[in-house]
Amino acid sequence: MEIRNRVWLGLGVVVAASAAFYAGTSSQTDLGHDMSAMDEEGGEGGEGASTEDAISNDAVYLAQLSFIRGHLYVGVSLYREGDLEASATHMKHPGDELYAALLPAIESRDGTGFGDQLQNLADAVIERRSAADVEAAYSALLVAIGAAEGAVKDLSARTLGEVIVDLVRTAAAEYDIAVDDNGMLVEPHEYQDSLGFVHTAKEKFDLLATMSDNEAALMAIDVQLQMLLPIWPSLQAPEKLSTEPSVIYGAASRIEIATTQL
Repeated sequence: MEIRNRVWLGLGVVVAASAAFYAGTSSQTDLGHDMSAMDEEGGEGGEGASTEDAISNDAVYLAQLSFIRGHLYVGVSLYREGDLEASATHMKHPGDELYAALLPAIESRDGTGFGDQLQNLADAVIERRSAADVEAAYSALLVAIGAAEGAVKDLSARTLGEVIVDLVRTAAAEYDIAVDDNGMLVEPHEYQDSLGFVHTAKEKFDLLATMSDNEAALMAIDVQLQMLLPIWPSLQAPEKLSTEPSVIYGAASRIEIATTQL
């Protein structure tokens, strides 16, 4: 009990510091206005952004790669749990709906595509190959995606922050689809998508933390992400979810405010 109390006390101090940060920046952004302005596509970027946007905007480009990462994380995690059918559905989405539109943006940056690696992983999952084969294909694909991300030259903390905003905002939209007005689960796949996007946002934050010395902004972003993670207790969604989608939309808005300070 004493250890738990210390954890909550520490979190309380961090949340208080984060609140102070937002109080100091509130004149720059109206949270209520931002939340009402968000559409179900996740704002300016969003999953499935246009090829033109991905070519011209590094944040959109990197976000699209991150959405692929999110789908793959969920798909492989489901495979590890033995839910092979659900795993296969998540593996199809990146290739069918994201990669083809993204390839011209990769090539415009003199990057190398990863269609073969994407197909190899999808085949391994769909054909229900051994766990070792799936893990090997997944590792090779992550390396290839990393190379495509590396095609962005002079990556800034602000750009990476914008990627995190896009991931969380789109996670909110997916979660919004996943539950009805009473919080009952209606779309398990969308619940899992939102989980994957927030997981990927946390991974991107770990990189962001090495790129900026603005401790207040980093703390503000981290607090929001840490408070979001418990919304998804497991890959398999419960029948009823207690969190309103507005909570995730609000976190995206607060992360966006903090990102303007990077």
